[in-house]
Amino acid sequence: MQYLPEENLYRFTIIGTETDIHDRLHFHSLFAMLQEAACLDADRHGFGAEVMDSLSVCWLLLRMNVQMDRIPKWKDEIYIRTWSQGFERLLFNRDFDIFDQDRNLIGRATSVWVIAHQGDHRPVRPSSIEGMSVFESSTPSGRKAEKIPPIPDEKRENSPKFKRFADYSQIDRNMHVNNTHYVAWSEDACYSLISDEDRISELTINYSSEVHPGEEVQLFCILEDGVIIVDGMEAKSGRHVFTTRILPGKE
Repeated sequence: MQYLPEENLYRFTIIGTETDIHDRLHFHSLFAMLQEAACLDADRHGFGAEVMDSLSVCWLLLRMNVQMDRIPKWKDEIYIRTWSQGFERLLFNRDFDIFDQDRNLIGRATSVWVIAHQGDHRPVRPSSIEGMSVFESSTPSGRKAEKIPPIPDEKRENSPKFKRFADYSQIDRNMHVNNTHYVAWSEDACYSLISDEDRISELTINYSSEVHPGEEVQLFCILEDGVIIVDGMEAKSGRHVFTTRILPGKE
């Protein structure tokens, strides 16, 4: 990854382990790049991981929507531009544009974040932290990462089940499963419902509960009117973990 200050772009080179059987970039790999760009951009504005650690707070992702017109492939370079839409009450809004190696726009994304205490992950009001005005924006894009209702209980009963576990390799510095793994789990669940010539064109994910080391998550998946919904439920407590809405598209 390299930052190009003259263009306000972050450059990434796609490696083989980030791609699928067709050499296309996995959505969870793209999410990792978007997250990295967001973290580095926050750092450029004075609120990266080290500063947040000193304040005993952290950034947590609540929702994200990603739309891709074209999926880049192995060895391609992509460029990501990200900026803040500002914050309202507890919520920060951040946008992204995704470009191919020729600087053609191939995708866009928007996200909602919250600042939380590192210990209990309870939300912190941005107004209580000096300097947060650097994230205010006078030109919001109007993009929205909308809330998605979970699968109704009566439909979840009959939907396919998958199991995933919060193993060591999936736990991040906030001591929970990193948001990118929920996307990977959603990809695993949905591809039994997508034909081989199709791919994901749009993905929206809502995070509702953390998954901690050792916990088991059950995945439920339905296809209705060409839209795939994936739900994650923690197995022991039955608490809702996430919901993902996926729109397949032609390559």
